[in-house]
Amino acid sequence: MPILSFRHITLITLMLLFTLSILMNGILAYALKKYYTQFRLATVFPTHENFYQRANKELPPKQRRRVVLFGDSRIQEWENLPTVDGLELINRGIGGETSQQLRARFESDVLALSPDIVILQLGINDLVAIGTLPQHTKTIHQQCQENLKFLVETLLEKSITVILLTIVPPAKPSITRLPVWSPQISQSVTDINQYWLTLPPTQGLYVIDTKQILQNDQGQWHPKVNRDTLHFTPTGYEYLNQAVRTILKR
Repeated sequence: MPILSFRHITLITLMLLFTLSILMNGILAYALKKYYTQFRLATVFPTHENFYQRANKELPPKQRRRVVLFGDSRIQEWENLPTVDGLELINRGIGGETSQQLRARFESDVLALSPDIVILQLGINDLVAIGTLPQHTKTIHQQCQENLKFLVETLLEKSITVILLTIVPPAKPSITRLPVWSPQISQSVTDINQYWLTLPPTQGLYVIDTKQILQNDQGQWHPKVNRDTLHFTPTGYEYLNQAVRTILKR
């Protein structure tokens, strides 16, 4: 078997590095286009009050206790909803929405549907902005918490039961997220969740610790739960279904 010369090894190494460079540039270009597109959409369509307008109008008259799931992509992608006799479940999630955007359509997509129970999962899209806006960490954190409080308190004032899923901690950031990621994102998730988990018992409010549901006692994710940094597989949703179903059956 011929031995490669130093020149050949150097040439092969350079070719591999060149190929890797092209690949990395392609990945970064894709990520930049994706985030730029999301930014432009947010400026052109800052709120989505009309997204479910037709679906809301076509809802049949309420005949059972109604459960509305409200939130961002983690709600929108929740397709295999938990089934409980006597309950009607309606999904009103929109991917990419911040708590402020959700607050803007809260009246039309939640209150107007006359729900008996509302399941909330939101906030992560506020907090991921910390990665590129570290100077606004405190403001982002406070606004997210204030909007969560507004939604929960408004529902409770109207005698609507609330099932609040704490903000699911992000998994390991993908390579496309690394340039816009910060450890402070996970810390803010923990801090906001801690507030809700340490609240004294409140009538009509059930807080589910999603970290406890999706991770083991050592803080490791259950197998095949994560689709990517922020989203779940059907297996992940089944864990959430089990937790939610237990409360709904009450």
